Amino acid sequence: MRLLIGAIGVGLLLTFLVLSLGKELTIYTDFQTAAQNPGRTYHIVAEWISRDKSYYDPTSDTFWFLARDTLGAVRWVRYPDPKPINFEAASRVVLIGAYQDTFFHAEKILMKCPSKYKEEKPLSTPL
Repeated sequence: MRLLIGAIGVGLLLTFLVLSLGKELTIYTDFQTAAQNPGRTYHIVAEWISRDKSYYDPTSDTFWFLARDTLGAVRWVRYPDPKPINFEAASRVVLIGAYQDTFFHAEKILMKCPSKYKEEKPLSTPL
């Protein structure tokens, strides 16, 4: 009987953990999927395009820019902070956030700078 009660308790605990952690997990996707599920948090790999159309609104402390995801869809992105440092040097970015209204609201931006991943030239060896 004690074993049965212990097994039920462990089962309930595991169910609770899976359900609570499942809501926090995010997946990598594209803008179209994020737009179909507004409010759900996603990671979207994208590149910054149309740099001349990007702008910072100091009254709301918001950076707006256009981004293209890996499938080629272009969407407006709203980031609630100034443009991140080294944003212009990043070859790709990972936008973490949710689709709201007609734009993607990025809570975080992770940058992949090409300089970090360049292959180093081998040292020449004297003969």
